[in-house]
Amino acid sequence: MDGPQPGPSRDSIPLYLVDGVATVWDPQVAATLHCSYGIGGFRAGTLPGVSQQNAFLGLPITLMREETAYLVSTGIAHLVPVARPALASPSDVAAHTAARVARIQAVEERKRKEMEKKSQEAQVAFERGGDKARAKREARAKARAEKLLAQGEGLSATEEVTAPTSSSIPVPVEPSQSKPTKRTSTINEHGYFFTVPAMPHIPSLSMQRPIHYIPNPLFPFPRSVRDRALVGTFKALSDQNYRIGLGPRFGGEYLIYPGDYLRYHAHFTSQVIVRDEPIKPTELVAWGRLGTGTKKAGLLCCWNDGKDGEEAGEGEVEFYSLEWANFG
Repeated sequence: MDGPQPGPSRDSIPLYLVDGVATVWDPQVAATLHCSYGIGGFRAGTLPGVSQQNAFLGLPITLMREETAYLVSTGIAHLVPVARPALASPSDVAAHTAARVARIQAVEERKRKEMEKKSQEAQVAFERGGDKARAKREARAKARAEKLLAQGEGLSATEEVTAPTSSSIPVPVEPSQSKPTKRTSTINEHGYFFTVPAMPHIPSLSMQRPIHYIPNPLFPFPRSVRDRALVGTFKALSDQNYRIGLGPRFGGEYLIYPGDYLRYHAHFTSQVIVRDEPIKPTELVAWGRLGTGTKKAGLLCCWNDGKDGEEAGEGEVEFYSLEWANFG
């Protein structure tokens, strides 16, 4: 893949390179790649607050290395390196932690004061209710004594009817109210809640130099002979209007679809053969059974550039389908 490559196009699609992986963050770009160029990628965005979040993946979309190399080498897209954010220094982390702890302590102190205030108000209300009940009891006792005196029953001249007074009823002792210590703090007391912006903060990428040619130190692919074979196979299949996806879980390099993978099942599981690599008969049997076992046909993709060693050349790909007996 080191042959002549088309120059950068003004309408080239930006692919943001994050830690060596090309990503797509714009839904319109994702739709264009899917509908116009047959590049689907893999959705990596999740919704942590939703149950079964793995069933609702969205943006960003990550691209395979072969997809990225194909788009860049054909001039459809270019890479925009995204600088890795610098890690905070230990002093900044300690300061942030201390500020967060102080905010939480301020909130807890405010809650404690509110609880003390409510407790004091409840005590005052209880004492007021006790005074009213005591006054009612004294009034009833006095009325009963006056009634007995008026009737002249049950009391002698020497007997005295004494109504209970407030001095005979124990008065609850008010607990000493300890004044809470004043705590002056200029820290925001809302330590548990933060305002989340409606749109994510997008850092400025104007200082990043776009990548129009590969391999590049930030995207070192394709480098080896096998890398070039993978890209050559991917390009040959794409030129024949096949859709390609990863196939390791089915035992192959790729899963190959005859059209949109949202409409079709994969028809092939591929094995990439580099140059004149020897093929064991047992491998042919295994690949045939593997394809049949997954209800697919095995596809041998033989790439050869006519070179030896690590020399680069424009390779050609020959395809051979492999099926087990009585398939279908």
